[in-house]
Amino acid sequence: MKTVGIMGLGNMGESIVRALVGAGLSPHDILSFEIKPDRMRTVTGAYGIGTAASPGELAAECHYVILAVKPQDAKSALAALAPSMDESRIVISIMAGITTSSITSMLSRPAKIVRGMPNVGVAVGEGALGVAANDLLAPEELEQVVTLLAPLGRIIDVSEEQMDAVAALGGSGPAYFLSFLEAMTDGGVRMGLPRDKAYALALQTVKGTVALLEKEHGHPALLKERVTSPGGTTIAGLVILEEKGFKGIVVRALEAARARAGELSR
Repeated sequence: MKTVGIMGLGNMGESIVRALVGAGLSPHDILSFEIKPDRMRTVTGAYGIGTAASPGELAAECHYVILAVKPQDAKSALAALAPSMDESRIVISIMAGITTSSITSMLSRPAKIVRGMPNVGVAVGEGALGVAANDLLAPEELEQVVTLLAPLGRIIDVSEEQMDAVAALGGSGPAYFLSFLEAMTDGGVRMGLPRDKAYALALQTVKGTVALLEKEHGHPALLKERVTSPGGTTIAGLVILEEKGFKGIVVRALEAARARAGELSR
């Protein structure tokens, strides 16, 4: 039996393959199915993984079945997998908004299901993944899933009810951060720096700050205090951010994303 089956080889599906193979999982232990033949040939050729002739074959041959299809394709994908699924298989779904109960209903049978909500960072092994399992998985089985997914990035155990918040913070969060980085770069340009140098300074500032936080395990507020001198340049800028409601804007953006994730799940 193959270790992992991946249904869907879009950007996220390919990123998962790249991370697993890069971490040492043999391509011979990975089977895939993709509805677009050209895409399937491209990805399987690049990584040397196997190709299933049908979703049924994928489910029959693999212990873990990773669903990396679009949420709107969930019903047809799960219907195709269902005849070959049994209680020995573990379904790992990265479909946004599709709950474990919905997956069970679409399969028309009980199944061991883990929802995972990765973000774009998995492409470089630095993703943030919230995972939630249904009650059919034994604790050791969930541990095995976490071990399998570890090459994708940091795994955060959450409840099913928290998955919409994970989608907002982890899934949509990179777009908000990138908007901030873009604004930092534009600010540098407005102050007279060439764009490439403004971008380099902004990006390195972020990288260095994150590295310091990870090394010292400190709270962001404490580090912020260290670079905020009385009457200095930093406090002058922070006052503007506070006046404009910067934190509130970020929180409201996240809440809007969570609300949309909830709408999709319904």
